[in-house]
Amino acid sequence: MNAENYISYANDSCIRNSYFYNSCSNCVSICPENVFSVVQNRIKMDSKLCTFCSACLGTCPTEAIQINNIDPNRETLYFKYHLNDVLDCKDKTECLSRFDSHHFAIMRFNRENLSVDLSSCSTCKLSNEFNNLEESIIFRLQESNKILDELNISKIGIIQEKAIVNDKSKILMFAKLRNSLTAVSKIAKIPENEKFEIESKLNKPNYLKKMYPIKHKLFVSEIRKIKKFEELKEINRTDKLLATRNIDMKNCTNCGDCATFCPTGAIFISPDKLSIWISSNQCISCGICDHICKVGAIQSPEKFPNERMYRAEELVKFHFETCIECKTPFIQRGDEVICDRCRDFVRDFSDIFKLARDL
Repeated sequence: MNAENYISYANDSCIRNSYFYNSCSNCVSICPENVFSVVQNRIKMDSKLCTFCSACLGTCPTEAIQINNIDPNRETLYFKYHLNDVLDCKDKTECLSRFDSHHFAIMRFNRENLSVDLSSCSTCKLSNEFNNLEESIIFRLQESNKILDELNISKIGIIQEKAIVNDKSKILMFAKLRNSLTAVSKIAKIPENEKFEIESKLNKPNYLKKMYPIKHKLFVSEIRKIKKFEELKEINRTDKLLATRNIDMKNCTNCGDCATFCPTGAIFISPDKLSIWISSNQCISCGICDHICKVGAIQSPEKFPNERMYRAEELVKFHFETCIECKTPFIQRGDEVICDRCRDFVRDFSDIFKLARDL
């Protein structure tokens, strides 16, 4: 193993290992060396097989995988100072799959233009028919472009050699572009105070849960700076970047499972246990709350108020009343004076309370 590199896997930060019914296997699907596998429905890692290509980093939703000396979050923030607008893997051992849609979007926010060169993917020894790295990277770029399109920001360009080989003029243009990339990528001089600011952004505050990824924190912070985003009344949900949840009051029983199992703390219960809140800027759309809710009260709106990305919002609030039959507190949704259990019992077994003369 290279002494400079070391791969680590935080078992307690993995969504699949923390919630038995979660089926995330992104790292297993993307790894060209079979470093990751599923054993008894849990993710296992064999570090001896790792070649540090970093293809797995961008696919892990909670950043449970870390490789020493390779930090996509730090690279993303420093890319602002690169003199080249093209992001590529030329002369690097790390794969562009180390970046998630969060990273691509942030890099575009901080530059006037951005293109991602995937022309090496078709001949890359890492990519094969099983993990298809190029397709995976393009999917993440497309997700970033959805946000950019909504903000009226020009999309990230995708350079693919096989997509332009039939056009001679484009072949010439492509050749010139590739030649321009042969020079070592230069970085503008960065003031010390800006370096300090970047490094401070990479720290995770203690109030955030372990599974909440830094890449999501950085994305939320950066998108809030965009004036167009502030002006939006509603925003469209995306799979990973912008998401929230609603709760149907008619079905919710206030069991609290959605808050208990939320890996990032996006859903939480008020101190008096009478209301459920959400911090949408911490929702990574993992789907655990959707699955854990036994009564199907969790909803995933396609659009939601922009305000939710700035402050927590109360989803449901309950009022407790004492049942006149069993004297047990129950959630009162109207003017009921009897709990659901007693009401169902009276309805289904009312005959046992009748006198013989009334039969």
